[in-house]
Amino acid sequence: MPITVSKVLPGSAADAAQIPTGASITDVNDVAISDQIDFMVASTDDRLEISYMGPAGTPHTATIVRTFGQPIGLALEPIKPRICCNKCIFCFVDQMPTGLRPPLYVKDDDYRLSFLFGNFITATNISRANLKRIERLGISPLYVSVHATDDSVRTKMLGNPAAPPILPALGDLIRSGAKLHTQVVLCPGINDGKVLQQTISDLTSLFPGVQTIAIVPVGLTRFRERLSAIEPVSPSYAGQLIEQMQPIQSRLGERFDRQVLFLSDEFYLMSGVRLPKAREYGEFAQLENGVGIAASFAAELDEALGGLESRASLVGARATIVTGRLAAPMLSRAIGRVNQAFGTRLSLLEVGNRFFGESVTVAGLLVGQDIRQRMLAEGFGSNDLVLVPEAALEDESADRKGDLRRFLDGMTLKTLKQETGAAIEAAPVQGRKFVRFLKQYLAARVNPTQ
Repeated sequence: MPITVSKVLPGSAADAAQIPTGASITDVNDVAISDQIDFMVASTDDRLEISYMGPAGTPHTATIVRTFGQPIGLALEPIKPRICCNKCIFCFVDQMPTGLRPPLYVKDDDYRLSFLFGNFITATNISRANLKRIERLGISPLYVSVHATDDSVRTKMLGNPAAPPILPALGDLIRSGAKLHTQVVLCPGINDGKVLQQTISDLTSLFPGVQTIAIVPVGLTRFRERLSAIEPVSPSYAGQLIEQMQPIQSRLGERFDRQVLFLSDEFYLMSGVRLPKAREYGEFAQLENGVGIAASFAAELDEALGGLESRASLVGARATIVTGRLAAPMLSRAIGRVNQAFGTRLSLLEVGNRFFGESVTVAGLLVGQDIRQRMLAEGFGSNDLVLVPEAALEDESADRKGDLRRFLDGMTLKTLKQETGAAIEAAPVQGRKFVRFLKQYLAARVNPTQ
């Protein structure tokens, strides 16, 4: 099936070649195109012959000659994802209330989205044709939810008695040339203890095909009616797990001359155990999975605080930074360092998650109504600048942009501004970008003529 052009960037090479929005691309340099991956692989040359059907169904060919690194300028329709056939006992989608925006209820399990965006797949629906395509196109790395290599435990967790054994499935992917980043969603009393130790042993036996193993705590909301009973990860449990994993991590680090086993930041933050240093995370391969975010933030903050000019322009600047309960202690320390370095008067607003339940503490799952309620209770108004975590809003690549981006509960940033009366901006959660953002917005408020 051809792939449709959803947007042509003005002034781009595609625009100059007069490729219209709505065109259906069939071939690039005589290579058939069926999705974004085909287009990505086929479009590496500087000279491209793009065959497409126009919106009226007329065939056309466009020639694009571009300089090194010049983007083509085509936005393509998103991949229609393959839907997950499992019924995982911890699936977050099943723990959401009704009435949220429709894309949030899509349970994708698609190796193409794993490659493009780092989405985790279960590898329960990989066909021989898929494996051949992965090998032919060099589709790597892929991100795989393993949970347990004990197949009886894993099928129970997936809610799928017919799920194929995981180790042969991983072997097939590795033989097809894919490097794998794996995760274990840890459910106390189900896949921990000896089951977890066996999982780690089995996965590390597949190194370097399996590049990393991340252990993340199960996320539980208050909307778990008629779902399997799962014990939450407590602070004491998190501390015990860290203590159990440290010697294993040390042995694996010596064995492979690099670390392959990681615990997500949540375990450290909820238990109060010291976070690993940034160098212990290597290339931060599972940053989007919550592994190493705090260490990366701290390292980038150190670098940014040492190199930012025009510090005097920030003296006395005020802003309130919103975060969830998990990151509040760490962010409080970071804000203190920024205040000391720049003379700013930043403060922290910790927001609990009443929407999903108080056990959900990460900033990325904060919703607009909880932030609004907290801001109104604290008396925020037109003289206040409030920074909310960008991770809690729709990505800028979504159809909605800027103030129209939505929190998970559907509230837009624009509505939050209107209902609180405060100046509100979405701030990045990466350390270097965070400091640059502060300079941009705070300097303008201290000295509006800048």
